[in-house]
This record gives sequence, C-alpha cells and structure tokens, in this order.
Amino acid sequence: MVQREVADRVVAQPGSRDYGLLSVTVQMYGPAQRLFTLPPEAFSPPPDVYSTVFRWRFEPRFAELGVEEAGFLRFVRQTFAQKRKTLANNLRAAGIPPAAIAGSFKQAAIDPMARAEALSIESFAALWRALEAEGAASPSEAAPSL
Repeated sequence: MVQREVADRVVAQPGSRDYGLLSVTVQMYGPAQRLFTLPPEAFSPPPDVYSTVFRWRFEPRFAELGVEEAGFLRFVRQTFAQKRKTLANNLRAAGIPPAAIAGSFKQAAIDPMARAEALSIESFAALWRALEAEGAASPSEAAPSL
C-alpha cells in the first residue's frame, strides 16, 4: 500500500502523464497492477491522502529484452533526465554522438522527436541495443552511476 500518486506512477503506461523513470524501473523487475484505492476515512487517524494497494510480481525482464541490468537502468535514467526535452536531446546531453543517435533511432524504429515518456519498455530496450551496436552506449558512458 502506497500513496495513490505513487501507485499511479508505478503502474503507468507509456504516453500517460504519470509514466516515467519509476514506472520503467519497477516494471523492468516485473508487472505491477493496481488492486484498489482506500479513502483517508478508512484509517484512524485519517491521512491527508488516498492510499492504493497494488500487486507487483518479481519477474525481471532484462534477459528477455536482451539488455544488461545496470547499464540499461543508467541509460533509462538519462533518457528521463530532462522530462520536457526530446529523447534525442537527452541522449546528446549524455555525450552520445548525434550520428549514433540518428542511426539508432532509425534501427529501433523510434520517432526522432519522441520524448522518453512515449516509449514502451520494449522500445527502450531496442534503442539501447541499437546504441550498443553503434558502440555509443557502453554502461559507463550512458549516464552517471545510480
């Protein structure tokens, strides 16, 4: 059980306002599903927030998606570094060459103007693999360590 807003972020899907680094990170370790929400009056003393119970089943997806855990999570963190920037701009800020970004976007079939919150976990993995193939996303180069 967590505050409703936290649960919203954990279970969020690509394209939604709540989708972000927390969503991708938790969902890389397994599926999360909202079960029910309780109002403040359900508790004594009542908190100032609603609480949501969600189910999270531990089933890591790193091997399934063909990505290395630590490097991939650093990469995802960098893609969400500046939420209002495009994904390409965040990757450039991480030091990845523009030519590698363009080639990787094409290979992974990602719109060059996409923002991180629009990408599914599968698309993040495809982009990461494409950047690795370009030699532009080694785990130590993708972003600062966690």
